[in-house]
Amino acid sequence: MTVRAGAQTLVDDVTLEVRPGAFLGLLGPNGAGKSTLLRTIYRMIPPDAGVVRLNGEDAWRRSSAWVAQHVGAVIQDMPAEFPLTVRDVVAMGRSAHKALLEPDTPHDTALIDAAIALQQLGAFQHRAFRTLSGGERQRALLARALVQQPQILVLDEPTNHLDIRYQLSLLRFVREIGVTVIAALHDLNLAAMFCDRLCLMDRGRVVALGTPEDVLTPARLGDVYGVHATIQRHPRTDTVWVLPG
Repeated sequence: MTVRAGAQTLVDDVTLEVRPGAFLGLLGPNGAGKSTLLRTIYRMIPPDAGVVRLNGEDAWRRSSAWVAQHVGAVIQDMPAEFPLTVRDVVAMGRSAHKALLEPDTPHDTALIDAAIALQQLGAFQHRAFRTLSGGERQRALLARALVQQPQILVLDEPTNHLDIRYQLSLLRFVREIGVTVIAALHDLNLAAMFCDRLCLMDRGRVVALGTPEDVLTPARLGDVYGVHATIQRHPRTDTVWVLPG
């Protein structure tokens, strides 16, 4: 798949296949093409060449409602200046499964309640969304994606604004719910801890694709990030542990 903006190539001939239920982490420096690739998957930016297939279907030949029924997205910098409560925002996730102005059913309400409880949002579900902290907004947007009941979760820097407790909680949660997850991440150690496979990108191209052990090597991190790094094993989890400097 290739995505261009004028004369600039943002994603350059990238081919990825993610098996059902897997957790793929997209890594790379700012401007590597991670967010553009994700936006193409959830139908925000069309590819200039190539195809996005979801369960064998060409996503760009299906309706946006069909894509919303299959893909839940938590994106960066969602506008917050609208007069909706947290519960309203979470409930928006059911719109892909309903006709325009169709009222919530008991099933919808149960899903909304469950997502709010899972993300520990009950205490402020009736507050205005715009009054939340950045981390609270991230949790509300994940709850909204969950009530879509998607088969694929697309997460663009989902741990931004979260303290370490909620970073671990969120990544552990999405890994264990059984859906396919594709997430752009900056923290190499969190990516190594939670992702089955990693895709390292630089200047729109795939530099490496494989397990954390295969992808996170000192030479590769030096080439892509321009840093010296020592690779060890985490003493408790035995996952790859990157020590820069």
